[in-house]
Order: sequence, then C-alpha cells, then structure tokens
Amino acid sequence: MSNPTLSLLDYLIIGTVLIINLYFGLRYARNQGTTEAYFAAKGRVPAWAIGMSLLATLISSVTFLGYPSEGYSSNWILLVQGLMVPIVLLGTIWFIVPLYRKVIGLSTYEYFEKRFGGFARYYSSTAFVLRQFSSMGTVFFLLSVALTNMTGADTFYIIIVVGLIIITVNLLGGIEAVIWLDVFQGFMLFASGLLCVAVLVFSVQGGLPEIFNVASANNRAGFGPYDLDFTKLTFFVMVINGAFYAIQKYGTDQTVVQRYLTAKTDKAAIKASILGISLTVPVWALFMFIGTALFVYYKQQPLPAGMRPDAVFPYFIITKFPTGVVGFILAAMISAAICSLSADLNSLAAVGLEDFYKKFRPARTDKEYLNVSKTIVIISGLIAIAIGAIYLQAGNEGVLGIVFTLYAIFSGGIVGIFLLGIFSARANKQGVNIAIVVCILFTAYAFLTSTKIGYGDTKNLLLDLGAYNFTQHKLMLGVYSHLVVIGVGYVASLFFPKPKLDQNLLYSGWRNASKSSVSDVADAANPPRNANAPSVETSTGSRLRKLGAIILLISYVTTASAQTSDSQFRKPLKDVISQIEARYSVKIRYPEELVKDKYVTYADWRFRPSDVEKTMTNILASQDITFAKEGDKKYKLQPYQYHLKTPDEGKQQLAYLATFYQDVASWSTRKAELRTCMWEALKLSHLPAKPTSQPIITNKRTYDGYTVENVAIETLPGLYVAGSLYKPLNTKAQMPVVLNPDGHFGDGRYRADSQYRCAMQARMGAMAFSYDLFAWGESALQFKAEDHRKSLAQTIQILNGMRILDWLLTLKNADSKRVAISGGSGGGSQTMLLTALDDRITLSVPVVMLSSYHSGGCPCESGMGVHLCGNSTNNVEIAAMAAPRPQLVISDGKDWTQHVPDTEFPFLQRIYGFYGKTDVVKNVHLPQEGHDYGKNKRLALYDFLAKNFSLDLKKVQDKAGNIDESKCTIEKYPAMYVFGEKGENLPANAIRKFDDLEKLMQ
Repeated sequence: MSNPTLSLLDYLIIGTVLIINLYFGLRYARNQGTTEAYFAAKGRVPAWAIGMSLLATLISSVTFLGYPSEGYSSNWILLVQGLMVPIVLLGTIWFIVPLYRKVIGLSTYEYFEKRFGGFARYYSSTAFVLRQFSSMGTVFFLLSVALTNMTGADTFYIIIVVGLIIITVNLLGGIEAVIWLDVFQGFMLFASGLLCVAVLVFSVQGGLPEIFNVASANNRAGFGPYDLDFTKLTFFVMVINGAFYAIQKYGTDQTVVQRYLTAKTDKAAIKASILGISLTVPVWALFMFIGTALFVYYKQQPLPAGMRPDAVFPYFIITKFPTGVVGFILAAMISAAICSLSADLNSLAAVGLEDFYKKFRPARTDKEYLNVSKTIVIISGLIAIAIGAIYLQAGNEGVLGIVFTLYAIFSGGIVGIFLLGIFSARANKQGVNIAIVVCILFTAYAFLTSTKIGYGDTKNLLLDLGAYNFTQHKLMLGVYSHLVVIGVGYVASLFFPKPKLDQNLLYSGWRNASKSSVSDVADAANPPRNANAPSVETSTGSRLRKLGAIILLISYVTTASAQTSDSQFRKPLKDVISQIEARYSVKIRYPEELVKDKYVTYADWRFRPSDVEKTMTNILASQDITFAKEGDKKYKLQPYQYHLKTPDEGKQQLAYLATFYQDVASWSTRKAELRTCMWEALKLSHLPAKPTSQPIITNKRTYDGYTVENVAIETLPGLYVAGSLYKPLNTKAQMPVVLNPDGHFGDGRYRADSQYRCAMQARMGAMAFSYDLFAWGESALQFKAEDHRKSLAQTIQILNGMRILDWLLTLKNADSKRVAISGGSGGGSQTMLLTALDDRITLSVPVVMLSSYHSGGCPCESGMGVHLCGNSTNNVEIAAMAAPRPQLVISDGKDWTQHVPDTEFPFLQRIYGFYGKTDVVKNVHLPQEGHDYGKNKRLALYDFLAKNFSLDLKKVQDKAGNIDESKCTIEKYPAMYVFGEKGENLPANAIRKFDDLEKLMQ
C-alpha cells in the first residue's frame, strides 16, 4: 500500500509536544547538580505524580501498539499477566516499599548484596541490564513501525532520530523531569486511548454489541485456552507467569523501585504504588479492547493485503482520523516512548553507577559520579537504538511475544532470590550462590534447546538434544528459574551456618516493627500531622477511621482505669503525643522510628495545664528527645542533640567559665587542666609507635607561581591520610607552614575553594597542605562512609594533623616559627582543638565554627568527650587556649557563629587581655553570608597571614591592588589522587576495616 502523509497541522502538533518534552527537561535541569537529585529528586515529587509516572513507565509504546496488535490478532490471554499485578501486589506492596526505602541507597540490587553478598548483586543487576535493553529495543521498534506506516519515512532513521531526542531530554532533567514528563504523557495517553475507542465504537456497524458478538464468534474474547498444559500459551501459564512478573516488576525492577525512593515518605511511596497499580490494568485493557474493535471493524471494511498486525492500529489512525487528531495521537505515541525510555535510561544509569562504577572506583567525588551517570545514559541510549534496529529483522513473530519471552529468559531466578531473601531467615549467601549457578545452567539448557536463531526463514535450534529438549512454553522458563533458585537455594543453605541478619532485610522484621496496637489505631483515628511525617497509614476510608477513633477512645478509658503507681502510670509515647496534640490544639511531627516502642512513666503526671512546652519538656526529656517550634502551634521532634544548646545557654556557660580565671596565672591553671584532660579523652597518650615509612609523594605539577604534589602519610600502622602539598615556585627562603584541614563541605579537599585557598597561600610564599577528613576522600578507600561518624574519627583527625606537621617541619626551608592552621566547618573544629593541644602552631584561623552553644554536630568534632573536660567546656574556651598566639575568627550571620561579635569574641578578647595581646586576636564577621569558606572569608585569611607572617601580598594582587585568585589553576579531582583513580596504588598493608583500627587503638 502507499503510505499516507501527515498534514502540516499534524507536524505542528507533534513538534509542539516534542518542545514540551524538551521544556520539562530544561525546566528541571538546574536541579540536577548531584547524583541524589539526578536519580531520586530529593523527595520533591508528590505521590500522585509518582503514581502517574509508574503508570506511564509501564505502558509506553508497548501498550500503545503492542496491545492493539495482540487484541487484533488473538484473544486477551496476554492481559492475564497484567491482571495478576494488582492481585499479587495489593498484598505485598505494604512491606516491599518500606523495606527498600529503609535498606538501600539507590540501587535495588544493594538489597541483594546486603542479604546474600556481592555475587547475588552482580547477577541480579546484570539481569536487569539485559532485560532493560531488550525492552528498550522493542519500544524503539514499535514506535518506528508506527511512524513508518504513518509518514513513509525509513524505519531505521526514525529509530536513530527518536533515540537521539530521548537521550537529550533525559540528560537534561534527570528523574524529576522524567516523572513530570510521565504525568504529561499519562494524560495524553488516556485522552488518545478514549478517543480511539469512541471512534471505533461508532465506526463499527452495530456498535458495542456487534464488537462483543463478532469478537466472541471469532475467538477474540476471553483468556483461553484453559488447558492445564505448560507446553503452550494457556490461561494457567499466564497466571503463574503473571504472579512472578508482578513481584519481579514491583519488587526487583530498578525502574519501579527507584520511584519508591523519590517519594518523600513511606506513606507517599505506597500511595503512589497503589495509584500506579490501579491505573495500569484499566489502560492495558483499554488498548487490548482497541485491538479487538479493530478486528471487528476490518471484518466489515477492506484492509490492504499483507499488513502486519502491529501496523493495523497506525493505519487506522491515519486513515480514519481527521487532520490534527492524527497528529495528537501520534504525538501521544511518541511521548509515551520518550517517557518510558527516559525512565529506562535513568534507571540503567543508576544501576551502572551504583552496582558497577562505584565498585571499581570508590570514594570519588559526586561530581565525577554525576558525569559518569550521564555518560552511561548516552551509551545505554545508543545501545538501545542498535537493538531496536536489530529487532527489525525479527520477522512476523508478535512483538509482545518477543518482549515477554525476553523478560522470562532474562529474569533468571531474580524473583526467587528476592523471595528467599525476605521470607527465609535460614537462606544464606552460600546456598543462594549455589542456586544461582544451578539456575544459570538450567536457563542455558532450556534456552539453547528451545530457541531457534537465524534470519528470515532459516532458523535452527542453538542446541538440539532431541527428546531432551526443553519443550515447555518460553514463559514457563522464567517461572522455573525462580523455583529452581527457591528450592536449591533453601536446601543448599541448610548445609551452611544460619546467617546473622539485620531484621530490616526480612518480612518478619517489618511485621514485628509494624505491631503497635493502640498507637497504630491512634494514627488511623487522627489526620496526618504533617506531610513530612514518615508514617504509613494502616487503614483507609472514613468508616475505618471512625471505627479507629472509637477503639482509641475505649482504649484510653481502659488504660486510664488501669493506671496506678504499680505500673508507674506507664503509657506509649505515641499515645502521649496524641494527648498533647488534642489537649493543647497543636500539631507535632516526628519520624516514626523516633517514638516507636517507647513508653513514658508517670505520663499524665508530667502534664502542665497551661504550658505545652513545659509539658513537652517533662515528657520528652526522659526519652532523650527534644523539640523545636516550627510555627504557630506547630512543633517538630528530634533526637536529643548533645552538641547543641540554646544561644542563651551558651552565654550563661561563658559567664560561668569566666569566674574561673581573672589573670594569666589562673587562666594558665585552667588551660593546663583542660589540655591534660583532652589529651586523655582523645587517647593520644596511648598510641602505637609512629610508623617509620616515608610519605608517598606523586605527580608534581607546576603552575603560575606554585607547585602541587599529592602526598599520603602513614600516621598509624596501615592508616594513611592523603592530601595535597602546595609550595611556592623557585624559592630558597624560609617558608611558613599552613595546615588546611578539610571540613564538611561537599567534595572535600578537591572542591574549588580549597584549591584556591592553598594555591594562594603558596603564591604568597607559604607551604600549604590540605588533607582529607577521616573516611572522606581517599580515606574512604580504607573505611566506609559511616565510619566518619564514629567517635574515634575525632582522635584520628587530630592525630593526622599532628603527624602531618611532624613531616612538614622536616622539609627544607620549612619555618618552624611560622606555623598556621585554618579550616572551615569541621575543619574549623580541628583548627581550634589542634591549636589548643599543639604549641608548634603559632597562628590559627577557625572559620564558621566558633560558637558558645554549638560543639560540632559530627562525632568527628565532639565524639570523644573533650567538651566534658574541666566540668564542661566549649569551643570558645578551647579557641581561647590559643592565646597569646595570633588568631583570626571568621564568622557569618546564617549559622551558629552569628553571635560571635557580641558574645564569643569579647570572651576571647578578655583572655588575650590577660597577656596584653588583644591586638593579635581579630574577628571578621560577614552577616550576609552563610556556612562556607567563600571568597570574602579567604580574602580575610590572606590578609591576616600576610600581616603576621610577613608574606608578600603583592604577589597575589592585580594592578589595581585587589587580591586576584584567577591565576590559580583548579585541577580536576583525579589529578589530586595519591592512590590512583581506582585506588589501585593503596599500599598492601593498608587497614581495610574500622574494626582493625579500633584494635590498633586499644
């Protein structure tokens, strides 16, 4: 047949929709600065949009074209798989969603590793990649077939053009753009589907009754055959396969699980899943019905000979719809492909990054990981385009048959692993690894002996074993692979020890955690406190809520009657919070895990009639919980923050400390007491012998006025600290030494402001050294990220600073009389404490950290209890221990240093006044700035160093006399690595576990 052509109006509509797609990508492009934003949207997407996104992701072009094709050429048997989704998931989604949100970071297959080890993770993630590529190729193929029949364009070039558009859109906006595109596409799909159904029903002579009659008479209705025969496609084959498909798609598929992670709370994620499930089946049925109606319509009307079933629907659209409507439907079809493929690319990038790249290149910067993720998107898109082109050679086999067969083959026992993981506490890594190997062997046998490969009519079995060939239907192959894993995995596990498991990895753990009797009813009876409260609603509908309220009232009466001093008037904390809300008409939000399984003794006795905050203090103090006011009658609960007081409490403590000393003598006594205690608290008196190894120095680079080298120093046996050494170029003069400890800023010492600071110090004539926080940067090659928040991190960081200084002072031309230290945030905490403990430091510049009421929120700043010395001290008194050495305190107006000019700095001046040295302590306060080491803060540092260390500021000034950082070279992060881009040069004796470090320190 000759291909009809589209009108100008149709092309304009299609172009408009493509521009809208691009708009969504551009609209959210500015939010994609981190991998968290790119892959999880940081909880910015509402539940209903995520639900629509799940719908759009699952329907795509396969639904738009594949289901009408199947409904035209056969009955509705393939819809049975979709019908099993709500049946299975409405009973399981309640624990699958919270499980993933609690135990994984981004990759679904992180769960498999936590449960069964690395092999299970790599196997499942590889299977996912194979499935995604097969599915993406199908989407490209279906779309190109439709567009070819509608426009007459070459199929291959359509695949390329559409593929490039999809890659571009996905690169721009990340998962956030993908989700909102899905919402837009979902509405377009509904509208186009309903429009097509309406036109078909009115086009068929006899209308809807005729469609049902003709369809029934020609075996185009129903879900049969209903034989219990697994060698052919039957109802029971689809039921069994559909049950496993539902668990596989919603329980183990990164594309879907990643949507769970984008929700703000567990409750929102579950709502989104239920919405997606509820909408998906009606849409599948709608498009299957379109195929059936097409069959009836073309029984009454002539259809060009030789037309493939997957081309019938496009032919109907372009020949029976008026100008403009054709463009709208075609635009909906293209949009569906763009959305589903964008989601596929994003999820492939997530798996590629988390399951593969990070494993081979750990401890890299987030910026590098983001760039790699986008590169994976491009590569995956190009591979999918190639697969779509290969699909053009697939012949006349039904496309849905191809898709479902590939899903079955590439599922490879993944559901079996998942089910064993969540339901069997006895299954272990060894047993599942054996099961995976058996599953691979079985799948290979079944696939090779049942699959004919070739082009055109020449197709042969890959392996012909005659009577021993696998003769079951291909969809049963996936089912059997899951059963093989479950059976073999469980039995094999019995031969190995029972594993010690985190209960969060098991269904039984979720079930036990969700048992909260009365407190659960309280949740059902009261409206949600706040959208941010991560609790899961356990009942829906007004009748159930009313019933819950009645039960709650009865329980209160019963509880009250049972309250006596014998039971300490004990009540669940969650109930007490509900009472506070009701009695004082306030709203209180909190994370569920903060109050779970906690009880308050003498609960009702702690209430104060007219004072809600006094009541909350009385009740929460016993639970190590504090509260913060968020607005009128709105409060937020949070764990007790040991490091944080109120500003008034900070002032009071300073006033109290000031009574201890009135002159140099009394201050010196206090200082000696504090230093002795801090030395013991940090365990610095009982260290292993200092290693005798030489520092590892690599890759010297020469820039404008300075050089940079990468250095690693062994500070304890097997413990290395990595950093960058900046030195002036071509100088023979004595050089000041400046320590630059890293702080809690993103990307650590690799970030630009750290490089500027150190390069400028070197250009001024100083020797500058920047180095990693413990378990950050290259230290993460030895330890996990969570190890940074262990108390011993504080000791290691102070020790690292001391050992680095030991080495720096051995270098030629290092001036031991001019030693400075400056860091911001956590680096500021190190600056104050290291100066207090080490008299070799002759100048300090703590940045955005000096506070009377904030001791440092990370255990690496306050975890070893140094602030408890001398019957309680604080960072101001610790900073004062620098006196009479020069000190510059840099503060800002948007964090806990906002009161420095009026509160903390006068205290420092008083101590320096004991020595008659108030002129050497300075404060630069930047009230409009926030918590960073920005340019204005660096300018203050340069000026202070130049004045106190006799450095030449003119070396870094422009012709107008302004300090100029533009001559500093900002290096790419890999250039600053000591141990290589993959950590391949980490010494063989390097500690690899925190437990080993603890043993070393004992």
